Amino acid sequence: MQLSNSNWEPIAFLTLKLSTTQQNWSTYDRKLLAIYTSMKKFRHMLEGREFIIYTDQKPLTYAFKQKPDKYIPRQLRHLEYISQFFTDIRYVVGTENKVADALSRVEIDAIINPPILDYKKFAQTQLHVSEIQSLLKADSSIKLEKQHFPLEGVSLYCDMSLETPQPFVPKNLRQVVFQNLHFLSHPRISAITNLISKCFFWPGMRKDIKNRVRACEKCQRAKVFKHAKAPLSTFALPDAHFAHIHIDYFGPYPPSKGYKYCLTIIDRYSRCVA
Repeated sequence: MQLSNSNWEPIAFLTLKLSTTQQNWSTYDRKLLAIYTSMKKFRHMLEGREFIIYTDQKPLTYAFKQKPDKYIPRQLRHLEYISQFFTDIRYVVGTENKVADALSRVEIDAIINPPILDYKKFAQTQLHVSEIQSLLKADSSIKLEKQHFPLEGVSLYCDMSLETPQPFVPKNLRQVVFQNLHFLSHPRISAITNLISKCFFWPGMRKDIKNRVRACEKCQRAKVFKHAKAPLSTFALPDAHFAHIHIDYFGPYPPSKGYKYCLTIIDRYSRCVA
């Protein structure tokens, strides 16, 4: 992330599916793996820059202050790689880590003030919706039948064309259904469409869900939808020795005659190293 106009804005995201073994690791090890993997993925963006690692796992802030014999080999490998770039790891309270939490935890707003899907109101609304009759007339392939749901204690009109009954959602309840499922982790359009279509049904739901995801304020602020890609370009070939050179330096190394760095110069025309 980068600070722009006093606001933190994401540059890129990285998701990782843990293996069966990794799922049994401690929270400390899984957070360390996340930092290690992120730095390997975005190494080209981190090399030669100063940056800060923020984590809601407070013990990680002491990772480079502990004695090496307290770590297992896997942890040492991860810490050794991280130390090649930077060792400034700072603690951030989990409730303030909202951008990361939107990807992996239940949405904070949904916990504090969740949209409630009242199934009794759901059933009452269905009884007074003329949309059901017009829908049956317009599309004969839709099979709407009343099904009883014992856990909720209501009977709902459901689409029976698939293996499992899918309750028909009236227009005034579609946003509530969308919020109940989308606010869990703000998944992408295809994922939330598949999730809702397994549980509910209404005509034109794919297009409707797509528009609702695009209108989600949280997704617009936290997710990167467009990635800038630089076009391929060509470089003019040099036509003489030392017309174009590459310069770089390496170090610091153990002192030799008072010097710690090595300067290299490569002639692009002859590829001669000086």
